[in-house]
Amino acid sequence: MAVTATAIAAVAALVGCSAPSADDSATDGEVAGKITIWTWDAPGDGLKAAIPAFQELHPDVEIDVQDVGNPAIWEKITTGMAAGGSGLPDVLNIGIDYMGNYVEKFPGELVDLRDFGADELADEFPSGAWKSGSGADGAVYGIPYEVNATGFFYRTDIFEQAGVDIDSIETWDQLLEAGVTIKEKTGVNLYNQDKAASAADSAGLWQLLTALQGSFYFDEQGEITMNSEAGVHSLELIKKANDLGIVGDEQGSWDTLLASLRGETDVAIMPSGGWMAGVMENEAPDMAGNWGVRLPPAVEPGGITAAVNGGTYLSIPTESKNQRTAWEFVNFALGTLEGQEVVYDGGGMFPGYKPMLESEGFAEPSEYFNGQSPNAIFIAELAQDTPVVNYTSDYARALKALTDAQTRVLLSGADPEEALNEAAEQVAQQTNRKLASD
Repeated sequence: MAVTATAIAAVAALVGCSAPSADDSATDGEVAGKITIWTWDAPGDGLKAAIPAFQELHPDVEIDVQDVGNPAIWEKITTGMAAGGSGLPDVLNIGIDYMGNYVEKFPGELVDLRDFGADELADEFPSGAWKSGSGADGAVYGIPYEVNATGFFYRTDIFEQAGVDIDSIETWDQLLEAGVTIKEKTGVNLYNQDKAASAADSAGLWQLLTALQGSFYFDEQGEITMNSEAGVHSLELIKKANDLGIVGDEQGSWDTLLASLRGETDVAIMPSGGWMAGVMENEAPDMAGNWGVRLPPAVEPGGITAAVNGGTYLSIPTESKNQRTAWEFVNFALGTLEGQEVVYDGGGMFPGYKPMLESEGFAEPSEYFNGQSPNAIFIAELAQDTPVVNYTSDYARALKALTDAQTRVLLSGADPEEALNEAAEQVAQQTNRKLASD
């Protein structure tokens, strides 16, 4: 996401206040001294939970986990990187959609964690999540902390009332056909969408459909692919659903989302991040038994039914004076079963570390979801060869161009291919990036 010079200046002083002291540094190769971590609420709780166990191994280490807040942390990191790393802590919690921006805009300011042997962990994480934290040359800039598979949630009572078997649906074309039946039998829309794109997450469905076809806004080389065959087909499916009259139009907001979760404004399905399972249980307890979860349908028959939907990484700035100790903590928290268990218990972030996903009790059935196990479903999803999602430093521009194109298609009936070609050309002119089709 772009950050203005004004915003950068506004937080400059704040960054300076948190600079780690050279006195806290350990000598080369020593695991000791103090390290500071920038993160925010729940992820911070998870990291704090790992400190006692880590200090049993390394009693001479002091760890300060700072809740910087989200989204404030992104401006603060940008400011530090723009200052050549001055004021940055020893460990950064970086969102998947910001990683490419930092790596491209500020090359050399994140440690290539292969220097500490991080590449040996690659097979322990879902391939798509791992690669999204790595450079095109294989450099490892972050270890996956939170890994969100796409959750596909559906209303069991509405599907039952319409006489539609959710388990019989294998593709999105079949789902749209079911949506027509549901609308006829119950009057409920298949899903809601912010057609005017008043919020950026109105692009969420396009991103899911495109990822299910192995594509995204940009490819691994950073070339523009939003107008690829996959991207166009995604927008065609969205237009088809709209033309069928099975899509409600609701402005995007957290309150709108909660209203749908609580059944105050009914929808038949809700594709979202896997984290939504916990939100449903906490925010809509009266709906227990009325929500189910499964893998998303494939776009094409036999296609993949998995996509990464957000996530974060732990990274180490090159300006850290205590990189060895920082790495040992990151490795303990995310690259060992002992560390992952306490981090998960403390913060609840869905992990990507495979031994944790396979551990006893992690995938227990949920009474809320009628005995289904959301964790087991997300594990099966992450086990698929999920595509790499390369957000790049120009994600914000691509997102705006996409949502503008989608709005023209949904509200004015524009042709999806023409709208996306125009959007891709616009991004190319703004960024000097090459169109992948050239």
